[in-house]
Amino acid sequence: MKVAIVGGAGRVGATTLFQFLLEGGVQELAVVDVVTERAEGEMLDLLHGTHLTHRVKLSGPGYAACEGSDFVIITAGIPRQPGETRLDLLKKNVDNLRDNVLPTLARHAGNAFIIMVANPVDVLTYQAAIHGAFPAEKVIGTGTLLDSTRLRSLLGHRLDVDPRQVFAYMLGEHGDSMAAVLSGATVAGVPLTDFPGYSQQLQDEVLQAARFGGAEVIKRKGGTFYAVAPMIVELVRAIAQDTHEVLPVSTRLDGEILGMKDVALSMPCVIGKQGRVAVVPPKFTAQEEEALRNSYTVLREALSSVGL
Repeated sequence: MKVAIVGGAGRVGATTLFQFLLEGGVQELAVVDVVTERAEGEMLDLLHGTHLTHRVKLSGPGYAACEGSDFVIITAGIPRQPGETRLDLLKKNVDNLRDNVLPTLARHAGNAFIIMVANPVDVLTYQAAIHGAFPAEKVIGTGTLLDSTRLRSLLGHRLDVDPRQVFAYMLGEHGDSMAAVLSGATVAGVPLTDFPGYSQQLQDEVLQAARFGGAEVIKRKGGTFYAVAPMIVELVRAIAQDTHEVLPVSTRLDGEILGMKDVALSMPCVIGKQGRVAVVPPKFTAQEEEALRNSYTVLREALSSVGL
């Protein structure tokens, strides 16, 4: 399996490369970045550890290194410049993806799965899904997989239980309007509200921490990547191994769920060798449905603002 990371010299990209190196199963890693010297340094650093991890071929830093990739993970976007508005930045990233990144990737890795990590992830996932260079089911944004991971980790911590046995969702936008879906949440098959130690106060505190946890990490250390990297690897593994795991990822919708269409946002999806196999939403309460519709409206307005 060959994996290319566009933005491999950045902290998210580099940490993800290291995660792949530790876990194995990848025969080639392409470190693609316009910051060529840093990318070459990452390649050397990874190579020096292969004696203690796994044998892997390293290539880069140009886009040609994506040739024949099974997966292309896009972690890089155009940074915001002084005086630019958020809309200016959004339009620049959308235009760059459409006019430069996707056509280039189509030439070198036309059969690859596109894993979108760069923000705003839902807007860029939708842009990539409608571009036509790659089938929509093979374009998947990490979306609220990260927020759900944070939520489950924090619930496990507060309840003093293995987080891998906690199942609860953040859905919708990977952003301020994300919707907590806890009505069906369980811990090892026990409803969350029945689990020892649960309280409404605990739930409220955990939701607050999960919703704004990324911002807190960024404030303290300048970026988030230790939770991001294994999340990306989990998604790639689910596709490569055809696991049919249900993961909350950002995917293009066409009216299947709550009539939401012409948008990409996170819903629980069965993930396998085709990419998105099926969308399998839980049953929503009226409050959860309202929150999801709000998230849809926020994203639809953002897309409309850049002509999508």
